[in-house]
Amino acid sequence: IITVLLSWVLFGDRPSIVRTCAMVIIGLGAILVLPSGTGNYQQGVLAGVGAGITFSGYVLLTQMSAGKLHPIPFSLINFAGIFVFSALGLIMPKPIEWSANIDTTVWSGLIVGGIFLGILTLSSYVLNSFAIRFAGAARASIIGTFGPALTALLALFTIGEVLGVKQVFGIILVIIGVAAMSFERMFGRKKEEGRS
Repeated sequence: IITVLLSWVLFGDRPSIVRTCAMVIIGLGAILVLPSGTGNYQQGVLAGVGAGITFSGYVLLTQMSAGKLHPIPFSLINFAGIFVFSALGLIMPKPIEWSANIDTTVWSGLIVGGIFLGILTLSSYVLNSFAIRFAGAARASIIGTFGPALTALLALFTIGEVLGVKQVFGIILVIIGVAAMSFERMFGRKKEEGRS
């Protein structure tokens, strides 16, 4: 949703009726995915919104620089920025309730796991940049629509995170909304190419 709105502001790419309907569907899906029951989820929800805003900035920067920069240096620049800001975030003083109590015997596993996760994430971003460069942002985002479902499946198999029916329906709505926007963009470009 944020990417579409920022594209409108930055590039004058006004949302069509299909995109507007898709944004409403995505918004409804996002509301359904929110956790219910007891617990304080406000920080997690705010972090998720912040992640969505920053990721849309990443997608727009990737699209703007797709013809100017090679995907590998672009991804390395991104990760250098992430490293710097993450380090600053770890150094900054935080409230005591935010601090984690980590057993010192698991540090080696955390470091190895962090390096492994960093390599996988870097590979994912490099491949995503190649996909945007060679297939276009619309086609690359169609494949990306399966991200929420794959994340939920991975959470189920790795940590036993079970989603309720409402949350599964929310994920399905988000996938449908994002896919509708991606297909609309892809078919819109084909129509423009056919006219010229």
